[in-house]
Parts: sequence; C-alpha cells; structure tokens
Amino acid sequence: MRKLFIFITLFVACFELSAKQALGLDIGFGAKAGLNFNKFVSKEWKDNFSTDPHAGLFIFFNANRLGIQLEGVWSQQHITTDSDFYGLYNQYYNQLSDSLKKGTFQFSTLSIPLLVNLKLTQFLWLQGGPQYTASVSTIDQNKLLRSGEDIVKQNNFNLLAGLWFEFGSRQSAIRINAGLRYISGINSMSNMSTITGDKQEWKNQMVQAHIGFNF
Repeated sequence: MRKLFIFITLFVACFELSAKQALGLDIGFGAKAGLNFNKFVSKEWKDNFSTDPHAGLFIFFNANRLGIQLEGVWSQQHITTDSDFYGLYNQYYNQLSDSLKKGTFQFSTLSIPLLVNLKLTQFLWLQGGPQYTASVSTIDQNKLLRSGEDIVKQNNFNLLAGLWFEFGSRQSAIRINAGLRYISGINSMSNMSTITGDKQEWKNQMVQAHIGFNF
C-alpha cells in the first residue's frame, strides 16, 4: 500500500509538471477538512444550524484568471424534528406513544462539486457551480421511526458559491488554502409522504468552512 501511494504521488507530480510546462496551467491536487453549518428549511424540522465535520480531496486546473475544480467531499449532517413532525408523519413512528419525543437524525453524505474558478486577486478566487450529493447512511439517534425508513432521497443536487484563499505561488512545493462557501439544495430531499399522502418540501442549506493544502 505504501509503495502504491508513493507511485501514485510521483505519477501525479510528473503529470502536473508536464502539464504546467506544456499547457501553461497551474494544476494542483490536495486535501481539505472543516465544518458544516447545516439545516433543513421546512416547518417540521428545527430552524437552527447544526455543526458537523467534512473532509475531502480536490484537483484543479487554473489558467491565469479562469479554471475548473473537481472535488470529492464526505460530510456529516444533523437535523432535529420540530413540533409539526409527529402530526405529519405519525404513520412512520416506531411507537405512537412517542408523539412528544424529539428525534435527531445523523446523515453521512458523499458530494461531488464541479466548480468554475475565477481569480479576483493574487490570493483570492471566486468559485461556483453544481454539486451532486449521495446519501451514504442515516442514523435515527432516538429510535423514533420504524427501522429501514429512508427519510431522505438517495440522490440530491445543489448549487454552491464561495471564496477560496490560497497562500503561496505556483512555484511553491506546498500551498495552504482556506475557503468559505454557501450551498443550497435544488430539489426537495424528502423521501416521506405525509399522513394525507402529500410530500413536503425539504430544502437543504449549508455554510461550509475549510482549511487544507495542495501540491
């Protein structure tokens, strides 16, 4: 495994150097980690932001002013039911006696953002683009609902915009980066029908902050 990691690192480094020389591009790859501040916008969920971790890998191809960036990001999210939840979804409850009980759900997701980078200053880039998110796992922390209930859709789409700070020149062996972005859901995440057979709109909102490094 160690030899494979060294081989992949050397291969990417050689490819990066060749591409820089042939195309005049700034090509970088790296890792990042940080915090999510996330909430669902809907009356059945508490209207507050939870704080959870995220981590990921990225690669970018930047010209002097414009570039693209591809990422793979693992994230955690928490949401907690509000007072309207039981009235809308009591048919899913494990025990109807839990009508006054709050429930917290933890989600693990894998997101793939595809971003356009626009250079504003020497150290600052504006980013924006679409993001695909897949639900990896859901934990019903209070055992509120019947087992096996998938309360959110497996596949979701988002739009994001943010700022990327990068410290170091193209010639630096390792550069430090930091970022702040806002992510908004395009489609409803709800996978549950209400007691009347309707589906409520659950839109995800997230503020994401990170720090990382790249070669």
